[in-house]
Amino acid sequence: MIRNISDNDLINELKERFEKNKNMFRDQAQLMTELKSVNEKLVISEGLKSNFLSNIRNEINNPVASILELSRNISEGNLSTENIKKFATLIYSETFNLDFQLRNIFASAEIEAGEAIVSPVSVNVSSLLESTLLSFKHQVEKKNIHLSVRTSFRNNETFCSDPEKLHLILSNVLANAIQFSQVGGIVEIKFEIENGQLFFSILDNGPGISETDRRIIFDRFRQIEEGSTKTYGGHGLGLCITKALLELIDGEIKLESEKNKGSVFSVFVNESENLQSEKDVFSSDGNDFLFIDSTDRMF
Repeated sequence: MIRNISDNDLINELKERFEKNKNMFRDQAQLMTELKSVNEKLVISEGLKSNFLSNIRNEINNPVASILELSRNISEGNLSTENIKKFATLIYSETFNLDFQLRNIFASAEIEAGEAIVSPVSVNVSSLLESTLLSFKHQVEKKNIHLSVRTSFRNNETFCSDPEKLHLILSNVLANAIQFSQVGGIVEIKFEIENGQLFFSILDNGPGISETDRRIIFDRFRQIEEGSTKTYGGHGLGLCITKALLELIDGEIKLESEKNKGSVFSVFVNESENLQSEKDVFSSDGNDFLFIDSTDRMF
């Protein structure tokens, strides 16, 4: 039996089908846009990784080549005492830079693999700060930077957190400030503990960061300058790792900056309530800086 369809029913059916087709085409267009965006991000990611690998090759090969050449010159025994001291200083500087880069790479690998473990203990804050400042002393002196440090905690005050991660976070932010500061400039550090929260800020007199660039500096492998002719070294991991480590230990990082007027990075860390046994902890640089009250103060 054939049912008679009125003109209105036919028009309504066609409208419904047209609407379905329109929605389908719209969904397909949205899907294509999303796929295009994903593809563009993959292309950018591959480019960043390639650039990162190129930077890493230079960041590792250059110090190793310098260390080998300097060591060879010393071993030949034809240098004066003054030159031996000069070469030894250069070897230390290159080894420190290499070690610092590798620590960041290893930390990044652990985070990427989901193997980063938080081990909170009672950390001697004064010793942690002094040890970190001392490790960068040669870079500060090399650029003739004036280091201004203000603290508001007691010498023996402790804070429960992961010491190695705190050390690497502080080291990365300090290294960034030293790198981008002008020769003869000033780096100001404020360090305090209040109401169960550790806070430190580091201000430099560098070139500053534009609003556009502030959106990318915490991204992995990203640097404001890229390519073989960039002004500053590094591999674009430091601030990304810092942010990731802070998320692990219940902290955050904030940035205030203006182009040509310097930058200030502020770090906030909440104290951990899960204190582990101190006997299971070791220093990230082989020194017992965590529980020693050093009398050789840098500030």
